Order: sequence, then structure tokens, then C-alpha cells
Amino acid sequence: MLKKKAIVLGGTRPHIELINKLKNLNFYVILIDYLDSPIAKPYADKHIKESTLNKSAVLKIAKENSVDLVISSCIDQANVTACYVTEKLNLPQPYSYETALNVTDKLRMKRIMMENGIPTSLYAKIKNAQDLSHINLRYPLIIKPVDSNSSKGVIKVENKSINNIEDIIQKATSISRSNEAIIEEYIEGTEIGIDCFVKDGRAYVLMIKERRKINKHNNGVQQIYGCIWPHIINDVLKEKIENIATKIANVFNLRNCPLMIQAIINNDNINIIEFGARIGGGESYKIIKDSTGFDYVGASIDSFLGNEIKMEYHAPIDFYADNFIYTYPGIFKKIVLNKEYITDDILYYCKTSKTPGSNIGGDISSNNRVGCFVVKSNTLEELYTKIDVIISNMEVYDINDMPMMRKDIY
Repeated sequence: MLKKKAIVLGGTRPHIELINKLKNLNFYVILIDYLDSPIAKPYADKHIKESTLNKSAVLKIAKENSVDLVISSCIDQANVTACYVTEKLNLPQPYSYETALNVTDKLRMKRIMMENGIPTSLYAKIKNAQDLSHINLRYPLIIKPVDSNSSKGVIKVENKSINNIEDIIQKATSISRSNEAIIEEYIEGTEIGIDCFVKDGRAYVLMIKERRKINKHNNGVQQIYGCIWPHIINDVLKEKIENIATKIANVFNLRNCPLMIQAIINNDNINIIEFGARIGGGESYKIIKDSTGFDYVGASIDSFLGNEIKMEYHAPIDFYADNFIYTYPGIFKKIVLNKEYITDDILYYCKTSKTPGSNIGGDISSNNRVGCFVVKSNTLEELYTKIDVIISNMEVYDINDMPMMRKDIY
């Protein structure tokens, strides 16, 4: 049988699962990633070194290879490219290019949420420090690029007297492709992630997790070092979350696709930070599959192909924690576990997300995570104990065999 051809945008670890599933569906898979050796490269039939953000280049590659599918399951900006190319070539897509822009450009997203009564914090557009004098928002504030991946350039500003405010704004706008940033009021509460799948316009909540923020030695950077799955909430809040998730799907014309929401909860109040019409990165797809039985990646493929989505899942039973492994800047070599203390009953699994020889930058962002370890337990107390044991008995080494793991941020 003649194989169909698919382009996968981005060589991240979750896309290994995506590539394998596409190959099982008789696709010849072309991986596009700007890195020489992304972690998913060995699993694809072909790797083309190109930026997933370069829409015209990806379109050219798609035409030259007469592909049947262009897909990204868990990268925001790559989804924009996928929808752009599929629309140009009349290929199947989960939503339009215009919708892809609305759910990835944070200014568009905030405006549409505000106009449609979706609870979110007050905000303004900003291009430079001088714009602050015209903005009447309550401190603390969050400054972030309008359109970027990996939570790059997202900084919390405590007050207007902070010395490096110009540098923070300049960094946020320089990361943004439109050279714009968004500034919004910081909301106190517990930060959660809501993993959903939208079928026929209704959002089904699969899991709610607590996003554990890095609060030590982070210089205001708004990044997490992992999540606790599931986060237990009361029935009132659960119903409110399900209604808001479905409203987001309807307002943004999301009919059949993943939906990942970041929010702040405080008592029974919920404030939407942002969302993505995609699967969460890291170990989200696997933890959700292991905990609920729902095949998130398979459903993502079905959403692109226009296949019927089977909403088959159950309530989570055990607790899980994914823990991201950050390092100081350097050239990554390996992750080492002390197996004397990290036994199989303590560690569920540990995965590397960077290939040896990868250059790791100094920013705390998802791009600079070298791996992740996951623990599992039927109690939260034991879950935290296992995490502490593993962090104490794990190290990351650079090419000179010098330790480089950032243990200070946990």
C-alpha cells in the first residue's frame, strides 16, 4: 500500500508518540525542527532542519513532498504554521488559520475573552517603558510577549519602582514576533492547569493539575518546575470550570480539538490566564493516558483528520507528579540517578528531553529543560517524599562531567 505523507512540526518528546502513532497509521513522517538533533529525530523517516515558525518555508516543503497532513500536537506557534499550510493546500485541519491566531496571540485572546465575559485579569498592550505612564493597572503585574513559546520572557513585576523594568519590557517585546508585549494584573491564588478535549463544541475536562511555580532564585520569572495531578476541587468549582471551558470552545470556534487552560482559583472563583488549543507539553499526554485511559495524542490526530473522537476515559485513581529538570548554562551530557536510593518503587520513570551535546541556555524556560521525572502514589504525602528522595539523589552533568542541575529552585 502506498504510504501517505505527514509533516510533524517540532521534535519535542511528546511528538515521539505522535510520530509513532502516525507511522502506525501508514504515514511516512517528515519531521521539521530547527535543531540539528531534536529528541524526536530518530523516530521520523526524514528530518528537515527548518524553523517551524517559517510558514512559507514549511508550505514549500509540504508542496514539494505532496504531503497529506501537517500537524503539531503540543506546540502553540507551530499550530499556527500547521493551520496556515493546511488552509493553503486544502488539507484537513482542526480549526482555521484565523482561529489559530486567536488562540496563540495573547492580545487577541485577552480581547476576545473580555468581550465575551470570560473571567480574566485586566490588561494592556505595551511596546516600551514609556507606555507604563498611560497604563492604569494594579500592581503586581505580569509582563509577557504577545506571541511566544515556552513561557519565555514572562516576568512578575512587584511595583513601579523596580529598577530593570525597561530591560524586562525590552526582552518581552524582542521575543515577540510582533514586537509587542502584554501587561496584566497579577491574580493571587492557586495556579492550575485544566486539560480538556473538545468534542462537537463541548469541553470534557480530563484532568485538573496544580502547577507548582518556581518561587526561589527566579528573578520574577513565571515558570513551573512541575505539576501535581490531579488537583482536588469541590463540585461547585468543577461545574464552573466545565462551563467556562465550553464557553471558551464556543467563543473561539473550537469544535473538535485539545484544549489546555491555565487559570487561577481562589475559593470558588476562577480567573483564566490563557489557554492553548493543543496538548500540554512534557509528560501531560502520558500522565493523562496512564491516569484516565484517554489517548490524548491519538485524539489529537483524529481532530486533524476529521475522524470521530471517542471520549472514553475515567476519573483518575492515583496521584502523579511530573518534575522538570533544569540546569545551569552549559553543554548537556547526561542525567545520572543514584539507584541505591532511587529504587523502582520510588521512581515511576525518568525521561531525557535533550540529546547529549545540546547547548542549554541560562533562561528558566521549557526550552531549557533537559528532562523530567515522574512519581506516582496513592497519597500526596508519599508523593512529596518520593520527589525529595529523587532530587537529593539525582545529578545532571555537562560534557566536562561537571554537575549542572539547578537544585536551588525546587
